[in-house]
Amino acid sequence: MFNVGDHVVYPYHGAGTIQDIEEKDILGQKLNYFVVYFPLNHVTLMLPENRIDSSGLRKIIQTKEIEELATALKPAEDNASKKDAARPYSKENETLLKSGCILDAAAVISNLTSKEGERTNGLHMEDRKNLDRAKQFIVSELMLVKNITEEEAYRFISDNSKGA
Repeated sequence: MFNVGDHVVYPYHGAGTIQDIEEKDILGQKLNYFVVYFPLNHVTLMLPENRIDSSGLRKIIQTKEIEELATALKPAEDNASKKDAARPYSKENETLLKSGCILDAAAVISNLTSKEGERTNGLHMEDRKNLDRAKQFIVSELMLVKNITEEEAYRFISDNSKGA
């Protein structure tokens, strides 16, 4: 399963590190809890071992998968009609972000970056929030995978999500 020191991703929170595994006695039942620290948000969560499989917790991607991520960040080719450009896609994007998959977060960035380019007055507020969340999610994982700074991770996203 997971060990102390493993870099992991928790859906909607991003990437963090397992700092400890603690045994807790709750209502007479002993359970192991994974203590995960998320450095980008400065948040620590305790996740019960018996819910790890259903939680979506996963190990961070491997270095060899970064090229696939870069490709997924490229803006989508005319993926929305002019009529759809005004409609916010917050529910679809939130669903993708909750999956915990880095490629789903990249799809959110790709779709919203394309949409942003089509609109003269920018993105709807919900779309802007989802775009920022998707970027933060990917940044947190890139920082651990590539051992880079937050600024370098944001630059990676920016460089790879620009139109051709």
